[in-house]
Amino acid sequence: MQQDDKSQNKLITGTIQQHLDKHILTLTMSNPAKKNAINYEMYATLSLALDEAATNQDVHVVVLTGEGSAFTSGNDVNAFETRDTTSTEPPSSIVFLKSLATFPKPIIAKVNGVAIGIGSTMLLHCDLVYASQNSIFQFPFVNLGLVPEAGSSYILPRLLGFARASEIILLGEKFSADQAKNYGLVNEIFEATELDEVVEVVATKLAHKPSQALQLSKKLLRDMPIDDLLNRIDHESTIFSHCLQSPEFKEALSAFQEKRKPNFHKQAP
Repeated sequence: MQQDDKSQNKLITGTIQQHLDKHILTLTMSNPAKKNAINYEMYATLSLALDEAATNQDVHVVVLTGEGSAFTSGNDVNAFETRDTTSTEPPSSIVFLKSLATFPKPIIAKVNGVAIGIGSTMLLHCDLVYASQNSIFQFPFVNLGLVPEAGSSYILPRLLGFARASEIILLGEKFSADQAKNYGLVNEIFEATELDEVVEVVATKLAHKPSQALQLSKKLLRDMPIDDLLNRIDHESTIFSHCLQSPEFKEALSAFQEKRKPNFHKQAP
């Protein structure tokens, strides 16, 4: 990790851009051709950056965002084909999620455009979320023959209530920034042209506050047993891995690659 004082240059590590300036570390997911879909290398870089930032005294606050007109369209679905489901090591996506869930300093999510799958579930581990008016959110896991991840099956019912959480997860439909704010997933909504300035102002305010008090307050606000949350992330991941071998996911993946609607209930000839 490097600090930019005057040059304002960006450090490119894989497809994650890291920019540290005035105690604010900005992590930008960059995969424009796929609307910033996240592959395993990106997850590894994100988790390493967070782990380093957790102990770096120069970092007071983290801003998490996506390049251009998308936050992230979620997991790079094609990468699932090469995922080793027999490995005893946790996938890099789970390592990242645990780094995010246990990160001690304030995290601001700056959401502009689509926030699909992990793009929505990671917001549950951010402390402040600001979105552009054109942002779209979705928890599409069931639609793909999969189950929710990032501890969202644990957090969402506690945050929104069972009925609303069921609607979001089981139907898996897209919803607007206004709906996300109404659900309590987003703090405020702005025009895309205003978003950068707003987040910079908020991040600067946080960066100037007493660090210990901020971290202790965050810990108190995250009033949930961390072991229960991490265990749920692991449990979701185990079921998720099994689902990757299912006929339902294989049909969803084929339909995605062939740009057609999946048929999960094919009739025998």
